[in-house]
Amino acid sequence: MRLLQSKIFKFMFAAWTIFLFHSCKSGMLDPANPGAITSDDVWKDAKLIEAYVAGMYQDVPGWDYNLYNNITDEARSNYPGQAPNNVLVGEWDETNCPMDNWAGSYQRIRRINELLARIDGSPVAADRKSSIKGEAYFLRALHYFGLAKRYGGVPIIRQAQTLSDDLLVKRNSIKETFDFIAEDLENAYAMLPSDVSPSKASKWAAKGLQARALLFAASPLFNTSNDPTLWSKSAAASKLVMESGKFTLHQNLKTLWQVANKESLFEVQYKMPEKYHGLDALVKPLRLANADAGQCSPTQELVDAFPMANGKRITEAGSGYNAQNPYVGRDQRFYAAIAYNGSKMKGTTSGPPLQEITIETYKGGQDFDANPATKIYNTITGYYRIKSVNQENTLYSYGYGSTQPWIELRYAEVLLNFAEAQNEALSSPDASVYTAINTIRNRAGISSNIPQGSLTKEQMRELIRNERYVELCFEEKRYFDLRRWKVAGSVLNGKKGKGVFITKNADGTFTYQYLAIDPNPIVFTEKMYFIPVPFSETSKNANLLPNNPGWQ
Repeated sequence: MRLLQSKIFKFMFAAWTIFLFHSCKSGMLDPANPGAITSDDVWKDAKLIEAYVAGMYQDVPGWDYNLYNNITDEARSNYPGQAPNNVLVGEWDETNCPMDNWAGSYQRIRRINELLARIDGSPVAADRKSSIKGEAYFLRALHYFGLAKRYGGVPIIRQAQTLSDDLLVKRNSIKETFDFIAEDLENAYAMLPSDVSPSKASKWAAKGLQARALLFAASPLFNTSNDPTLWSKSAAASKLVMESGKFTLHQNLKTLWQVANKESLFEVQYKMPEKYHGLDALVKPLRLANADAGQCSPTQELVDAFPMANGKRITEAGSGYNAQNPYVGRDQRFYAAIAYNGSKMKGTTSGPPLQEITIETYKGGQDFDANPATKIYNTITGYYRIKSVNQENTLYSYGYGSTQPWIELRYAEVLLNFAEAQNEALSSPDASVYTAINTIRNRAGISSNIPQGSLTKEQMRELIRNERYVELCFEEKRYFDLRRWKVAGSVLNGKKGKGVFITKNADGTFTYQYLAIDPNPIVFTEKMYFIPVPFSETSKNANLLPNNPGWQ
């Protein structure tokens, strides 16, 4: 892997820092002579260093447009030919991979390594130096985890490289990569404060991310030697977060992304007019969207995965599920995530005031196919996403105006990570596993607990995986979960996602028919469990070869 030449890097480095500094502290530098600030000058000024640290946070990925939620059994993008639909049919490779994050991640890692090399000699106060280093270790681990969960083993670069270094770095093993991530997060945990805004790294965010990384390391895709101790290490890391007493589940699922709460461990924050995204336009029906629409239509598979309010799956005896009235009596996560025929949604296409509509996804309905010319902008599954949508927002449009935080890590995931790791570490689930899962389900309005001792390890595994499916839906977790469990082939390959086709009867009742909405079967072959190192990298550095299995 070749990195930027020294002079080019210094120029980009200075320009990047100056831009960030201006965006954070307007007027504190001379705009007439920005070239006077060099990369060396940055490390002599505490304020410039803080701007540099702020820039590292700006590098953290936030809201994805429409990829990861639409390439599994969660949802579909309504526009043919877009990246998600190409991925679903296997039209991607080492020269064109929408999931690729190699080059961007290593650019961000380079900047972090530069800080770690320079911070000790800077004028920053000693205690702040330590916390800055903790932030750097956390963010470096976050970027390396983003690489590892895609590619497996990747080159580990601990120092800022120069032209005198060997730039043709080899890939490290999967174990070495995850060990490095865990080490960085252990350092971060020791150096970071406990109580900071969730927009900044804390010791608990570091421990929660470490638990997640160890969970992946323990999973079948990465843990080919089936080392059981990795599950125990992950569970122990999650348990520290749980025992900290710093976090609780936010009880109103509909406002989880709208108000500050104690569920978020780490998040990317947005604020108009400096930083924003376009979620509120992205997922709504055409008559409430503004220059965008229908980019995340939930599948019937996801809808069917939500339990009833009594905790039973819709296929279980005694669930109370009524096929003629399928949206009644579900758990609260369903109503916080899915807009269905007859439900309400707020929005606007031209600014205030808000309007509230009743969703019509039946044949001939306004939010399905009433106007054939605009049908492509509406749902293709019979459902819309409302999870994390700000229904009070009146200023959104395509790619603009939405400010909900991207919650990278929340306490619900910590509980799920713990339950999974602890269940896998033991021969049968103990009381702590039941407590974690029941806590999640109780927040969703399910009052009847799963009795301790009622499930085998295998049954609990199935339950936990379904709980992750519904609890974390649309949070870009499902694609990576299916891969790490090594079940993406059986769940996806050769299948067609389903939707509901609703007919409105003369008496006002509805008839429901469940049909495939994918024009072609999904393609997920064995080689797709790891994505390939990009050709743009292997063509420059032969030490990155051989590529991942199946991509040679």
